[in-house]
Amino acid sequence: MWLSRHLRSCPTSKAPHSSSSRQCNARLSSTCRQDLLTRTSTRCRATGDNSDDSPPKTVNYLEVIIKRKQKELEVVLTELGMESLEERLQSAVSSPARPPYKLSTLITESTPRGHCVLVFELSRPSPTTTPAQLAALAKAYVAMGADAICVRTDSDDTPSGTIDLFTVIQAVGRKVPVITRDWLIHPLQVVEIKESGAAGALGVICQVNGKGTTIMSSFSSAIGLDAPVEVINTREVEMLDRAGVAFFAINISVGISVAIPGFASDLAHGLLGQLPFGCISIVGVTSIEGARAARQSGADSLLIKREMLQAHEGQLDGLIDSLRYITSGDD
Repeated sequence: MWLSRHLRSCPTSKAPHSSSSRQCNARLSSTCRQDLLTRTSTRCRATGDNSDDSPPKTVNYLEVIIKRKQKELEVVLTELGMESLEERLQSAVSSPARPPYKLSTLITESTPRGHCVLVFELSRPSPTTTPAQLAALAKAYVAMGADAICVRTDSDDTPSGTIDLFTVIQAVGRKVPVITRDWLIHPLQVVEIKESGAAGALGVICQVNGKGTTIMSSFSSAIGLDAPVEVINTREVEMLDRAGVAFFAINISVGISVAIPGFASDLAHGLLGQLPFGCISIVGVTSIEGARAARQSGADSLLIKREMLQAHEGQLDGLIDSLRYITSGDD
């Protein structure tokens, strides 16, 4: 809820994805700017209140991750300073990104042809992997048939996420959409993604951002980026639909990792069936069976997670052929 009530009070702020919202923040009042600059994500719903650096065992993994992410951001924001932060936010809105290929555009063009967009997730296979080697892997994925690339940039995945992302964009960004996957809890992260040249990001999560979700989504849209919002239940879908969100993510970072046979597929099927008409979706999968179920339930695009790619190392051509076969058509 940090920022949302203040952006709603700004003269230029209307429905989050209306035409005027794409100029969101361009003329923010001083009150709006001050609130944006001074508040971080301390109100994220998943964040714990423990001051101890070692969270209690009852704190779930999501709380631990977001607490770590907050600490990393606090360091960056302190070093940057409020004046520089304001300049970067305003600059991002006044000069929106115009990537050669956007994932949302590719999905919209592919859906009428019965084509399911395959997004391959990319991360360093080992700590010694260099950005150049990661770029070479991205090129190999694209050559095999990947429709888009998603680079993992969280500090748990790489010591230099921004460099990894930029290097991959330089390697394949003019051929396919390149997006990133991280935990997004502050507008500065979105600005950094825009500055890297990426076409969008996965990491706006309703369970994490709470009432600030629509603001993160609309701010991303205002600076020219795709930012699908991850949901885990129909209540979130309905709330986001009322706010104008039109790009949804399922089973990317949270929500559908329950160890009950068929549970994840059933939940994803139910959520996909509840998405409003005209919306588009991306669903994370780790198996051929999961990909088939997601596509049959109506998924417009699939994030082929790194676990799945690693499991088929040396057999990626066969994996892509199988994915194309089971996701072709719309039946």
